[in-house]
Formats: sequence, C-alpha cells, structure tokens
Amino acid sequence: MTSPGEVFALAVEVHEVDTLVDALRSAAVLDGSAPSDIDVRLVLGRACTTAARTVDQFAVALQLSYAASRGWGPLLDAFGERSASIREIVIVVDACKLLRHEEPELLQELCSMLRSPLRCPGGGWTTVALIDNETAWQRSRFQSAHAAATNLARRYA
Repeated sequence: MTSPGEVFALAVEVHEVDTLVDALRSAAVLDGSAPSDIDVRLVLGRACTTAARTVDQFAVALQLSYAASRGWGPLLDAFGERSASIREIVIVVDACKLLRHEEPELLQELCSMLRSPLRCPGGGWTTVALIDNETAWQRSRFQSAHAAATNLARRYA
C-alpha cells in the first residue's frame, strides 16, 4: 500500500483472499505501525447486494453504533463521526456484487464517504480494497478491476 486512504480494486482468486488479507496486515506493520494500530475489516460483497443489506454488513464489520444500522443516511453519517485516529483497511470480497441491485451512484457514494486520506498529522485513514476474481470483474459494470480502480480514483481524487 503506497498511499493510505485510497480506493483500489484487485482481481484475486477466492483461494488467495486470506493470503491477501495477511499481506495487507503485514504491509501495514511494515509502514512503522504496531500491528494493533491498523484494523483490517472484511465485508462480504455478496451479502451487500442492496442498500439495506449493505447498511447491516458495514455497520457490523466496522463496529459502528446501533444508530448507523437504521438506514443509508445514518450509515454515511456514522462514517464521518468516527475517531480521526482510526487507521484501517476495509476489504470488500466479492466486490462486484456490492450494491449490484442499486444505482451505480450508491457505490460511488459509499466509497467516497468511507475512504479517507490522512485525517490529521500522524493520524488515521481508511483505505478501501475492492476484491473479486477476474471473471467477476469482466462481467461487472466496470468490466475490469483496473477500470473500477481508475473510475473511483478519478471520481474521488
């Protein structure tokens, strides 16, 4: 990870996901942080095909307040109410299914509100990693992991 606080997308086979999660944890430690300083959260994209299901999954995975589970707006508000010192990587596996039954703008809004570059000097950030296999990316609205990463990076740079 070269720059915390980004959204990136990768094509990774199912059997390699756990290895990737371990590698991201190791990379976080290599940047000089203690292992407990970086949280790596896992969200199942296949369980987030609608906005309502996404709210439930993200509220639990990120350990947000109960109020955040009450709807899309409260979830997005909860992202902004988190501590400025939180340093985390949110990994969404089966990412091509994330908000699949919703308008594309909801995915863009989710990524925009969730990811955050450095919040304060020496402070926190949230990186979002969208992970799926190559075939799923090809069949997705983005048609490739590279296109997804490029689209989200351009939109939220």
